[in-house]
Amino acid sequence: MNYWPVAIIVLFLLSWGLGAGNCSYPEIWQLLTNGEISASSKTILLDIRLPRLLAAFLAGAMLAAAGCATQNLFRNDLGSPHVLGIVNASALGAVCGLFLGGWMMTPLGIIFGLLTLILLFAPGKIRGWDGATLILAGIAVNAFTSSLTSAALFLADERLNALVFWLLGGFWRISWQDVLIMAPTAIIGCGALFFLAPEMDMLLLGDRAASLAGVPLQRVKPIALLAIASLTAVAVSCCGVIGFVGLAVPHIVRIMLPASFKRLLPGAIMAGGTLLLLADLLARTIAAPLEIPVGILTALGGGPFFFYLLLRKGRASND
Repeated sequence: MNYWPVAIIVLFLLSWGLGAGNCSYPEIWQLLTNGEISASSKTILLDIRLPRLLAAFLAGAMLAAAGCATQNLFRNDLGSPHVLGIVNASALGAVCGLFLGGWMMTPLGIIFGLLTLILLFAPGKIRGWDGATLILAGIAVNAFTSSLTSAALFLADERLNALVFWLLGGFWRISWQDVLIMAPTAIIGCGALFFLAPEMDMLLLGDRAASLAGVPLQRVKPIALLAIASLTAVAVSCCGVIGFVGLAVPHIVRIMLPASFKRLLPGAIMAGGTLLLLADLLARTIAAPLEIPVGILTALGGGPFFFYLLLRKGRASND
């Protein structure tokens, strides 16, 4: 995995020089070497493209880390933050925020995503944090929040286009304020999951075996769920709904790395960030001057990959 930092830097610089506006690599060189650069070029590079690229990397890293933790937590290859209802709840909060005023989208998205934990913790605590119970609670949350989001779209009127475009995911509205929300959340959330790496590995053996091995399930599972919810809610609230990253990236990384969560998590963070940097670059360039929502590109790539994964695992089990 030593090539990941180099790939990220190269892709970051490549993306930084491409996009709308008469501003490219010569201006980047002038900026980095303290040369003469126009005010408009400086604004494009530092206030539009740079926060957008940082947000793309952070969102990919956060969603991939949350996906890794969810799959280990539930011992399920289909696990992702979508399963727990956090994504749809955050999307509902952001939609409500758009109705109340655009500045409320991110705060309400985060609040709604975190409130999902109450609906997961209540049955989880009663049923001893059983994985099946948490998944069923997540399905109920998904159904409820999806219906409310659909109702909001029905009532959107002239705001329908803005809502649909946001729900498809993208980084066109990112500002430094969003980056300053995402960065600390990514550091704290991923750090908490990394700290729980030994326990996350033990959870793959099942709750009973993990408990007999000394894993305090009543403490580990709520902390892991809080980290997953925080990472997902902030990423969705700032960038919209971007699917398949949390589901597909952990599987991609497992092909290249051992299954140890301590190795898997950093690899997923790097791969997820790289994937969304690439998706954002394609979204801005393949149909320029139009921009394609990033969520469409991740779904187009994630769907076929998931079919490949199912076929690959099917052959392995038959062998």
